Amino acid sequence: MLGTILVNLFINVLIMRKIVFQLILTLGVSYSAFSQNAQRHCASTKFDSLYEQRFQKMLERDNQFANDKKPFYSFKIPVIFHIIHSGQNVGSSYNISQAQINSQLAILNQDFRKTNSDFSSTVTQSAFLSAAADCEITFCAAMVDPAGNALPEPGIDRILAYSKEWSNPPYSFNYIESTIKPGSSWDPTKYFNVWVVGFSDGMTLGYAQFPPIPTTLTAVSDMVGNGGPANTDGVVLNYNAVGNMGSATYPFNKGRTATHEIGHWLGLWHINGDSGCGNDFCSDTPAQSSLTTGCPSTTGGVSSSGCSASPNPPGKNYQNFMDYSDDRCMSMFTAKQKERMQAVLSNCVRRNTLNYSAVCNAVGIEENEASFNFDIFPNPAHGQFLIDIDLIGHQDLTVSVLNTLGQTIKEIKYFQSNTGSLKVDLSGKPAGIYFVSVKLNGVSKTKRLVVE
Repeated sequence: MLGTILVNLFINVLIMRKIVFQLILTLGVSYSAFSQNAQRHCASTKFDSLYEQRFQKMLERDNQFANDKKPFYSFKIPVIFHIIHSGQNVGSSYNISQAQINSQLAILNQDFRKTNSDFSSTVTQSAFLSAAADCEITFCAAMVDPAGNALPEPGIDRILAYSKEWSNPPYSFNYIESTIKPGSSWDPTKYFNVWVVGFSDGMTLGYAQFPPIPTTLTAVSDMVGNGGPANTDGVVLNYNAVGNMGSATYPFNKGRTATHEIGHWLGLWHINGDSGCGNDFCSDTPAQSSLTTGCPSTTGGVSSSGCSASPNPPGKNYQNFMDYSDDRCMSMFTAKQKERMQAVLSNCVRRNTLNYSAVCNAVGIEENEASFNFDIFPNPAHGQFLIDIDLIGHQDLTVSVLNTLGQTIKEIKYFQSNTGSLKVDLSGKPAGIYFVSVKLNGVSKTKRLVVE
């Protein structure tokens, strides 16, 4: 009897060891699969009909200008990235590097201005080529904190969790909303707050707070459930889905998670309206039966829409930033999506003030008053522009062009110049906001330049 019990016990131990070993193998495969076959998981609010009703009323009022032919404007959004870490060295784990943040900013400026290099290779069907839009939105790194102090790393606020008496990352959605965001948000009328964290569920890439929508008759107000309180307004990103270097992990390693979530932050729904063949209220995005997983084609091939209302071709617009495709597939917004985002930036509280925020002005490169004057034309420019300056006699002067990070990207010295027009060539530089500084007789004057 005892022998039988011992034999059975030994067999059970072997079985348990096999189960544990198989579990370890399974976990190992799952971890590997996260980087090879992972699916996008966005935790932003799903489609809400009441919210959309109010959004449509806002659009109607916005479009009343000039018989529904209102002009589009260029908007600049100042960004502050709150990097939440638990003491790691800069560039390690949650505490991602400045270079990784800068790569994300560059990607945003390319994606929202339709200057991303992968657009031409991934968008090849005529229907999508004609619908694709330059959203005329740019992003710049905040140069100063709310007290006006220069940031040692433009656009970055590093927060050691312990210093705030917070738990160490990773975090749950509830902890982020109740503790992290309210305890670290900067004035959302001047800064676009982006939090970089680790998510405890191991799946979420990011989420956004939708814009508050103006009501029919009263001033702009927050929307319960979609728009939300000022101290939680912004976007949250997983640290391994930021930019295109460092901790950024395939297949979400091209910075498109931020582009996708900012689309939500500016009022866009998922491209299928979060239902089979649903409505995202953008008439130039075709209906599709489901959100895309993976990357059907990197050369613009047809992927069946699965909806009778959407012919094949063109099929799914899986290249759209508001789908669920892998980063390497995402490459476009449409004209109607642009219309929604521009309406939000023109009308919605905590969005319509950002374009006038001065926090991206680098210390020492503000537009200033000096004893001489110069003009830039054309402005906006397309690569080349002229500086028209009033000179008396022959004088030495220096022309510097700085990006929104305060970095000098071009400098030209003129010795004993007496010409009134100076040509500067920025061909090959990305579209966006720049500062042109002219130094003459020890005095500098700086003006803002837009490159399209």
